[in-house]
Amino acid sequence: MEKTWVTLIRHGETEWNVAMRLQGIQDSNLTSKGLRQAELVARELCNRKFDAMISSDLGRAIKTAEIIASRTNLTVIRDQTLRERNFGIMEGFTREEISEKYPDVLSGYMKRKVSYKIESGESLAELYNRVMEGLNRIISVHEGKRILIITHGGVLDCIIRMVFNYPLSDTRNFTIYNASINVFSVKNKQWMLEEWGNVNHLQSIEKLDEINRSKE
Repeated sequence: MEKTWVTLIRHGETEWNVAMRLQGIQDSNLTSKGLRQAELVARELCNRKFDAMISSDLGRAIKTAEIIASRTNLTVIRDQTLRERNFGIMEGFTREEISEKYPDVLSGYMKRKVSYKIESGESLAELYNRVMEGLNRIISVHEGKRILIITHGGVLDCIIRMVFNYPLSDTRNFTIYNASINVFSVKNKQWMLEEWGNVNHLQSIEKLDEINRSKE
């Protein structure tokens, strides 16, 4: 049995990322920086071979995927299982606003109890099960192929926790960057991390940000 190669890209920066608003299954547009991130990761991905591209059906992921598709000539396949966690009534608000409006909900969320279900949203367990069921199905369909997936931080979080047996209840101690390249190989249902958090292709943006900050 050949390895299946799974490359995952987090969508580009959004307006709500900048404003620190919880997005979940709601959406906001990519910022000008986010559009540039998507273009730069697209250029980098042209140097890699893929058999299929599958994206979360949320707008910020689709926009990122469409920019990548314009460079790679891949067709964007939409898949709801690759969505971000549904944060229910907390979506669209900053943490400070949630603290004022729904203090009990924020408290339950911050405790990271796996079974705690946000009102009108998902629990960590529901997110994890949805993501892994979707990924296992995608891999079974594309076994031995190279798959490109455009998704969200919560999905990448689930995969890393699964690979390293890192409990969902533990606070995240790793970073998930916008438009980063993250690669796993899968064989006999065993996942192996091959590349994580690669943002070398975004260095031109970081340098420009440094220059702009120096002018302030």
